Amino acid sequence: MFSCSTVKLITGNVKSLHEIHLSKRLAMQWKLRPGNSFTIFFGLTSVFVNITSIDEIGNHIVCHPELLSQLLLPAERVLRCSYLPSHQELLIGPVVAVITEIQSDSFGSISAFCEELAILSEKQGCFFYVTSLPLWGTGYTYEDGYWLLKKVPFPSVVHNRIHSRKTEQGDDFANWKNLITQHGIPYFNDRFLNKWEVYNTLENFPYLQPYVPRTYLFTSFSVLQESLNMFPVLFIKPAYGSQGRHIFKVTKQNEQYVLDYTTFQGDISRSYSSVKDLFLALKHYVGKRPYIIQQGLSLYTYTERPVDFRLLCHLSETGWRVSSSVARVSSPQEFVSNVAMGGEMYKLEEVLYSGFEQKEVKHLKKLLYELAIEIAKCISQSYGGLYGEFGMDLAIDTSGNPWLLEVNVKPSKNMPASDRIRPSVRSILDYCCSIAQQPLRRN
Repeated sequence: MFSCSTVKLITGNVKSLHEIHLSKRLAMQWKLRPGNSFTIFFGLTSVFVNITSIDEIGNHIVCHPELLSQLLLPAERVLRCSYLPSHQELLIGPVVAVITEIQSDSFGSISAFCEELAILSEKQGCFFYVTSLPLWGTGYTYEDGYWLLKKVPFPSVVHNRIHSRKTEQGDDFANWKNLITQHGIPYFNDRFLNKWEVYNTLENFPYLQPYVPRTYLFTSFSVLQESLNMFPVLFIKPAYGSQGRHIFKVTKQNEQYVLDYTTFQGDISRSYSSVKDLFLALKHYVGKRPYIIQQGLSLYTYTERPVDFRLLCHLSETGWRVSSSVARVSSPQEFVSNVAMGGEMYKLEEVLYSGFEQKEVKHLKKLLYELAIEIAKCISQSYGGLYGEFGMDLAIDTSGNPWLLEVNVKPSKNMPASDRIRPSVRSILDYCCSIAQQPLRRN
């Protein structure tokens, strides 16, 4: 068992870095007295100290400035402290890190997310920083509205937000994983999962099959032809794609095959008189990149535009749960709803109320939430490594049946600035704290 408190570490009249003065309240709570000793850990950085006095008021530890310097601890900061009497250790933090790509002091699309996480971490007594593979050992901490690069301790837990699949599959990332694994530091989300392996994984759960569109790996002319024989509409997606980019929609109309293609400049639409001509055009666009063919669905629409639903699922101490949900409505003339492609966000209920009765809306929302949670359970238990967050893209067809469109391991955080801390940020920090609570394995 361990006892957790929020503690302010301050500098004062202490003779050496290996001595501390402990407040009476903490001494009573941790059952310590002068002459006792323990090791203070801040991340993986540690210093052995003796208690030389118990006379302070409040939850304070008075220490030598050199102690803070060696531990890389910020002065005058209130942080969580967990005392483990069986180990004679005091764990300060946890130290939470996000690893991502950093260019010119910018964290790109997750900048607002990192700022919210930093603000919430300070409120809850955690120490937070943002780092990258080249910067490892240093990191950006958020102080008085600014990000400052400084030397930081090894973290207690790391949230993997590297966005480049090439980087994640490279030697530098593999070496980094080996390093933190050797030190017993947990990290999540482990790696990207491509659309084809997710589909194959979900095939192992027969009860989920009614909610998963038929999917095939686009490898040959015959696969395309057989798919068109089964379904009048197909979506052809990059196995490693994101943000709705480079997606093809094929619609069979009379004797023609209409091909729509998403780009950041808008849709490109062309018609072909044969499957062979269509196949040659697709191969020209696709090249050697892996693509999947997915059964087209007759989706529920809002203001005559296709709708899907992004549900953010997070793992907590009680299991998977949905932290937030939003409806995404495609922009006019587009067939994808991603915000990066011009889609608009609405409240889930607002979109559903336009086509369903109140009782049906309640039922549909419950179905979507249950499906998202069940898929999160199945995916997380099917792969090695830790997964604490999934973005589930779900849809409802015109008959009111729910469908899974896509599973996102690193869902978008590019949201408008807000004074409110998002539920997903709170869920991420809660998960970090839950997996960082156990004593670290130290070599």
